[in-house]
Amino acid sequence: MRQILLSLAWLAAVVLIAFGAAGIVAGMDASATAGLHPWQTARDDVPANARLDAVAADLGAVSDQLDDLSTLARGALSALTANDPTTATAALAAGDVIVADIQRRSATVAVALADVPLIGTPAGAYRLGPAVRERHARLTAALAETRGLDGVWASLAGGSVAVTRLSTLLAAHDEAVLAAAKQGRGGEYAAALGILDDADAAIADGRRLRDQLARSIDVTTLDEWLDRSARYDVALRALYAALDESGGRVTTAVRRAATEERKAKDGLPPDTRGLVLIMAEIGRGGMNGAIIGIEQVRGELADALVESAASPGS
Repeated sequence: MRQILLSLAWLAAVVLIAFGAAGIVAGMDASATAGLHPWQTARDDVPANARLDAVAADLGAVSDQLDDLSTLARGALSALTANDPTTATAALAAGDVIVADIQRRSATVAVALADVPLIGTPAGAYRLGPAVRERHARLTAALAETRGLDGVWASLAGGSVAVTRLSTLLAAHDEAVLAAAKQGRGGEYAAALGILDDADAAIADGRRLRDQLARSIDVTTLDEWLDRSARYDVALRALYAALDESGGRVTTAVRRAATEERKAKDGLPPDTRGLVLIMAEIGRGGMNGAIIGIEQVRGELADALVESAASPGS
């Protein structure tokens, strides 16, 4: 009986030791990865979080820059709609500087995220707490929102170039017509006809630009403007050609040409409201999409930063 009792006692001791060892092993396996005992990862969490604090500060500065960029983009669109290319150009130049700085900051942040100790390594799975690893993932996602911003800004600048180019062409056309009319009033009909060649060239360039713009905007108003201006140019050219041929005398051909010139002149836009509408259409078609893109980047980065700041233990 004594031998049996001793055997049972020994068996019980062995079982207790086995369960104790299993518990120690289970604790070692689960605590760091499950985050049940954060003090076990604190030594590595502290320096990692310090690096992530610096990253978050840099991305916060980028978020502030996106606020400024959005303001500049809207200002450029408003200026171009009002046919004020000088103000628009200044806003776009300031935006170029901001975009370049955002790209520089983003590259620096990418390096800093890659340099956070233990992140992405097998040891990081148990030496870093889950809050730190989650925070790193959120900041990485926030950084990703800035990719492609330079392309969005380039699209905005491209719309500005189109508006400025068209404005220049239409102004050159009107100046050429006025200069030709001045020569015609002075009886210099051949000189007037030569100047009208410049007006024709401006209309031709305007139509080529119109074909490019038609891919993204409604060009109905622009077509009407170009057609009416071209009809007047043809009528004015016919009048000066008739006067040049008659030596300035009023003949039947001159009277007929003068009548057509008056009709074409009556068909010209009475003021610059049509031009303002054209610029607004170009702005909406070529630039609004870019502004929306900037707003999306700004909002998504702000949301990612809020989520990072709200991470437990961050």
